[in-house]
Amino acid sequence: MRNYFTLTCLALILSSSLHAEDSIRVPKVAAADDGFVHLFNGESLDGWSGSATYWSVEDGAITGKADGTLKRNHFLIWEGAPVRNFELRLKVKLSSKGNSGIQYRSQLRPDIGEYGVSGYQCDVVVKAAKYHGMLYEERGRRILSHTGEKVVVDPAGQPWVIDTMTVNKPIRDEWQEFRILARGNHMQHWIDGQPTADLVDLDESGRSLEGVIAVQVHTGPEMTVQYKDIRIKYLPDDLPLILPSDVQIPADAYGVRPQGRLPRDWKPPVFGEQ
Repeated sequence: MRNYFTLTCLALILSSSLHAEDSIRVPKVAAADDGFVHLFNGESLDGWSGSATYWSVEDGAITGKADGTLKRNHFLIWEGAPVRNFELRLKVKLSSKGNSGIQYRSQLRPDIGEYGVSGYQCDVVVKAAKYHGMLYEERGRRILSHTGEKVVVDPAGQPWVIDTMTVNKPIRDEWQEFRILARGNHMQHWIDGQPTADLVDLDESGRSLEGVIAVQVHTGPEMTVQYKDIRIKYLPDDLPLILPSDVQIPADAYGVRPQGRLPRDWKPPVFGEQ
């Protein structure tokens, strides 16, 4: 059976089920020949919800600005139905001291405050190569993989680095093309065609298989971030999950460095030494 949807108000999202198992989400808006649907019209924030204090449209792009006094992160949330399996492509430009992120399969969190969100995030941080394009979990398990790390999160929630990839230097104040691919419990990120994150999430209690899309303005220094050419291709909802029995974590795999201050003598755990 195929389910069809139109853009709805945020209240309808809150009441929507996040556990459809057997359908393919096909938007009522016609897809282009390549199967992608545009989520932003280039002129207004129709179809998006967020505070006008931080979000507007400038020069044909969604523009988020913060003056350095933010007390918590704020989000602009796409009002479409929750997404499950998909490919998302968009262009991003971030000021030199800025911090932003692309939320996906995320949950609405009114308990945090208006336009609060938690969940998977493709990080956008041009001042730090190890964070730019990494897979972060907002208000959750936090850093799941730094940029350039290929990771398996085991059933207990421990992320293990099983391989690494080349990391390119971030580009400040210039447009870069981001790509996010979410299939089952396998998530991948790219920036300008270069892979930045590749993660399999075996943590059933911690992972999310469906949720909303949003973009972020972050606490910290004054910043400006812009998003444009936002396109999504919907993939079948019933793509298979990768099971623990499908994955062999090598003995020399090591734990992802947690966020926050650690002891000077901290060393990552090694999978084969458990």
